Amino acid sequence: MAAPKSCVQCGKCLEVCPLFKATGREDLTPRAKFFLESICSGRDAGEGLSEKDFKSLASLCLSCGRCEKNCPQHMSGPTLVSDLRARSKGFTQSCWDLWLRSPGLLWPMAAALSKFSPEILPEPFGSARKRMQALFDKSPEPWAELVPQAKFEERKVILFKGCVGRYARKDWAAKAERLMDGMALIRAESREFSCCGSPYGSAGLLERQSGARAKNIKVWKDAGCPLLITFCTTCLKGLKEYALDDFAGDDELYDRWQACLTPLSSLLLDAEIKALGNAPEQVVYHKPCHAPEDDTDQTLVELIAGERLRPVQDGLCCGFGGIMQLGAPELSKEVGEYSLAWLIKGIKPGGQILSGCSACVIQLVTLAKDDYFASHWLDILK
Repeated sequence: MAAPKSCVQCGKCLEVCPLFKATGREDLTPRAKFFLESICSGRDAGEGLSEKDFKSLASLCLSCGRCEKNCPQHMSGPTLVSDLRARSKGFTQSCWDLWLRSPGLLWPMAAALSKFSPEILPEPFGSARKRMQALFDKSPEPWAELVPQAKFEERKVILFKGCVGRYARKDWAAKAERLMDGMALIRAESREFSCCGSPYGSAGLLERQSGARAKNIKVWKDAGCPLLITFCTTCLKGLKEYALDDFAGDDELYDRWQACLTPLSSLLLDAEIKALGNAPEQVVYHKPCHAPEDDTDQTLVELIAGERLRPVQDGLCCGFGGIMQLGAPELSKEVGEYSLAWLIKGIKPGGQILSGCSACVIQLVTLAKDDYFASHWLDILK
C-alpha cells in the first residue's frame, strides 16, 4: 500500500489560489492548510494552535480546485477541507444543508423578504440581500439569435437543469429546452433530478452527496440512459466526479454515464448565429474555476460575440465558494471584487459579462455595478 502523500511546501499552489491572490494572506493557502493538518495530526511538531483555530482557518476554502491541478503531487485543498468539514459538522453546515434541501420553499421566500429589507444594510447582510435578488434576477434583453442544426437522430436526451435552473432561473431551463427542440432532439420522459451533489461534497455533507448521486443515477437509468445535457459548468463538474462506487462497481454503466455527459454549448457550435441591433459594444467572458479544459461555453461566446469579446482572462475566481457564503461572506466578497475589477478593466459602461456557471452568474450579478450587466450566456439568446 502506497504511503500517503505529504505536502512538500513547494508553494506552487500559491500561484493559483484565489484567496491568496485577493488577500495576500498565505495562511489561507492550500500549503498552509496542509501544514496545519500535519501539525494537528501529529506528524510534525508544533505548538500554539488550538484545534478550534485550525478548523476555523482550514475551512476557508473556495473549492475551486486550482491547487490540485498545479500541485506536483496533485494534492487537493478542497478534498482536505471537505474531509475536515465532514468530521466537524456545525451550525453553518446545518443551514447549508437546509438551504439545499428546500430550495422550492426557502429560495423564493428569502428573495421575497429581501425586497422588504432596507436598501442599505451592513455587511454581510447587504451582499446577502443582493444575492437573493440576483438569484431571481430578470434576464437582460436578448441580443443574439441562434438557429441550431439537427442532431442525433433517434437518440434520446434529458436535461439536467441544476438547482438554480429548476428553482430560480426557470427561464434558463425553458430556453435550453427550446434549443434542444430546435435541434430535433428527442427528450426522454423522467422524474426531476436532485442536486448534482457538488455543493454537498464541498461542505462535507458526504451522506447527502451520496444520496443525491444515487437519485440522479436512478433517474437517468429509468429514462433509458439518454444523453445528459447541462448548461451549468459546476453541475457538469459535479456530475463528472461521480465515482465507480456510485454505480456499485458497474464499469460499463459508469463509462456510459461519463460518455453521456454533454454541455449544451457543445451542441450549438455549428449553429447559425445572428447578432441583433441591440448587441453591446463590449463583451467579457468569465471563465469559471470548474470549466473543463475544452470549455465549449467559452467557444460559443467567442462565436456569438465575435470582435465584441475582450481577451479572456484565466485564473479569476468569482469568490462564490458555496458554503463560504455562510461561513465567511466578507472574504468571499473580497475575492469576487478583486476578480471583477480585473474583468471590467478597460471596459466601457454598458459592457456585458457572460459566464456558463450558475453560481458565478449569481455572484457577478451581486457584485457588478449598474454600469455593467452580468448574465448566463443563455440570457443573451432570443
